[in-house]
Amino acid sequence: MEILFLAMVLTGFIVSPNFLTSFNLQGLLSQAAVLGVLAIGQYVVIVAGGFDLSVGAVAAVSSIVVASTLDGMGLLGVLVALGSGAALGLLSGFAVTVGRIPPIVATLGVMGIAQGVAFTISNRGIVITDPTFMKLNSTSFGFVPLLFVIWAVLVAVVFAFLKLTGTGLHFFAVGGNADSARLAGVSVARVQMTAFALSGLLAGAAGVLFAARASSGLPGLGVGWELDTIAAVVIGGVSLYGGSGNLIKAMIGVLTYLMITNVMNLGDVDSYLQSVLKGLLILAAVAVPAVLRRRNHLVGRTS
Repeated sequence: MEILFLAMVLTGFIVSPNFLTSFNLQGLLSQAAVLGVLAIGQYVVIVAGGFDLSVGAVAAVSSIVVASTLDGMGLLGVLVALGSGAALGLLSGFAVTVGRIPPIVATLGVMGIAQGVAFTISNRGIVITDPTFMKLNSTSFGFVPLLFVIWAVLVAVVFAFLKLTGTGLHFFAVGGNADSARLAGVSVARVQMTAFALSGLLAGAAGVLFAARASSGLPGLGVGWELDTIAAVVIGGVSLYGGSGNLIKAMIGVLTYLMITNVMNLGDVDSYLQSVLKGLLILAAVAVPAVLRRRNHLVGRTS
């Protein structure tokens, strides 16, 4: 994965002299902040043995909520938006743990609910004019935008949570083998509920960051983002079977995935061909580790 990241940097440098300009890098890092925050939540759910297909729609709800509440509530509207994301995440967790609905089906249902809620609040975009809120997007440190710094902080917080707390370590245990974790005394339902709630909260945060970046809330936001987050963390080496994966590498996967699109845009690659190439890359990212694991397993059996 690190080799692919470096290869994309080199390719970008070769394809266009604009790749390493501060303007392009700042735009790339701002994009990475939004997708990256979403991907943190997706990573947590996948590690715990599930999937969250609602992250894009939840981000849309959050963006429209913050846009519609800033004028009346000020920055408290941000908390309302984050709360809306967490509530939808809890709904997914409830459906999975209490309703015994498979995560893919449960979160697909919550996706539909979130899309309906977003368009019920407003069937068109809401422009944001709050100057304090807009500083989220306008503030930068050199070519590094504040949005990227926020993403980095969230990565550090979640990384510490996963590595230093019992609940965080239980995510990996449940994702690796839920039955064994249950026999060891782990509350599987609580872990799964926490994972989906955290994913919803982070999707809400991503919606807020997007609203700051776009100066508006959009009810139709996030279509396809769930697949982008899964693709990004898979490129970062996260196992789709759950129980394993490094958060830092997953976030490098986010940057790599966005660089692929950025390089193709700079190289004027047709948008439809871009979809084909990204799809092939995702298949390769999943297939190659599986082939290597199978080969290592066979070698181990014959040695």
